[in-house]
Amino acid sequence: MGVIGEAFHLNQNNSDITETDGTANAWSDVWDYQVPTGISHIISPEHTLAFYIEDDSPAEVGNGDCQIRIEIRDTTENDRRVIFGPIQYVRVKEFQDSRSKAKFNVADDVVVKERYHIVVVAKDNGTIDASDSYFDLEMERVRETL
Repeated sequence: MGVIGEAFHLNQNNSDITETDGTANAWSDVWDYQVPTGISHIISPEHTLAFYIEDDSPAEVGNGDCQIRIEIRDTTENDRRVIFGPIQYVRVKEFQDSRSKAKFNVADDVVVKERYHIVVVAKDNGTIDASDSYFDLEMERVRETL
């Protein structure tokens, strides 16, 4: 058996994502990804992330009103570590220009083990509409080969 590391983009369309609308004026889990069995992920300082978030107005959230953070949680979701943010939405909404995209900016590689959770948490003055929102988190996927 060998190990393969490959580029991976986590987004709202991943089959292992749970999506929930956010609550106004409260930190809410909007996307929760549980790493599948047999897989782990590595998030490095140079990996990028981008978001587009709408609220129930229905329109894009206000740049200064919405904040985002990303947490890693263990299998029980009791232990958590913030690996990004909190940061204003305006700082993470660039998708096109790779020179302007936000970076995770973690000090060292973060290894996310199988069955752990990568959770996007957001706070806005309106109710976040997850179904009209989207995101892209760049990372590396590591898996064993047969």
